[in-house]
Amino acid sequence: MSVLVRTVVFNGAGAGTGTTNLIALVEDGRVVAEKLLTGRGASEHFAPALRSLLEDGQWVEAPDAVVAVIGPGSFTGLRASLSLAAGLAAGWNCPTIGVTLGAAIRATLGRPDVACVSLARRGRFFVDPPSGEVFAISADDLDETVFSAIAGDGLQERSSWKCPTIPCVAPDAPGIVRAAQGQAAGPLSPLYVDPPEAKPPAAGLRPLPQ
Repeated sequence: MSVLVRTVVFNGAGAGTGTTNLIALVEDGRVVAEKLLTGRGASEHFAPALRSLLEDGQWVEAPDAVVAVIGPGSFTGLRASLSLAAGLAAGWNCPTIGVTLGAAIRATLGRPDVACVSLARRGRFFVDPPSGEVFAISADDLDETVFSAIAGDGLQERSSWKCPTIPCVAPDAPGIVRAAQGQAAGPLSPLYVDPPEAKPPAAGLRPLPQ
C-alpha cells in the first residue's frame, strides 16, 4: 500500500515480566505517543492505554493504517491486541497490516539478515528466519550456526551462542511501521506456530438450548 504517515501500532506478542509490549502513535516515522507494557497481564491494559495515547497525541482523525505484530508470541496478548486493532480499524475504516515479530525486529535493527529466536513453551524456541516460514524447534536441536546473527528473548536461555548475537528482545514502534511499509493490507490473524491444544469433547458438542 502507499506510504504510511499516521499509524497506530500494536505489539502484544511479548510474554513474561519484561517490558516487551507496546501501543504507539507514529507519524512520519516519529513516535508521537507511546505506552510500554510488560508481557504478563498486558492485555488488560491495551484499550485504556490507547485511549490515553489518542488523547495525549490529540489524534481525532482516523490514521492511515493500524499495524500490529501478529506473532509468534503470547497467546492471550496476541488475541487481545489483534482483536482491539481490528475493531478500531473497522471503526476508523482504515486498513490493517500484520507483521511477524522477526520482521519487526529486523526492521528495528536495520539488519535483514537477523533471525529472531523467541521463547516457546516446553523447552523450545520459535524461530523467525530472514527467509522461509516461522517454525518451532527444541532448544537442544537448534543449530544457530546456519544464521549470520540472531536476536530475540530466546538469547537469555544460553550463556553462549555459536553465531553473533544482538541484544534486542523486542521491536520498537518505528521498526514495526518500517516492517509494514510496502506490505499488503489484510485481516489481522494471529500467527500460531503450534496447533491449538484445545480439543472438542469426545462425546461431541452439546445441542443448542431450545
